[in-house]
Amino acid sequence: MRALVSFILLLIGSLLIGVTVEDSLIGNSIVKGIGALCIIGFLKIVPRKKDSLS
Repeated sequence: MRALVSFILLLIGSLLIGVTVEDSLIGNSIVKGIGALCIIGFLKIVPRKKDSLS
């Protein structure tokens, strides 16, 4: 379930990063910020392997 949610966050984030709002600097900044937050959420949720050298 966590993998599915993280994948959906990655898709939404990448779509929002690629979207451009015409003639609106503030709108572009907001959309890009939300996309970046979705990608950060993906990176926090995605299951990781823990490599231990001990």
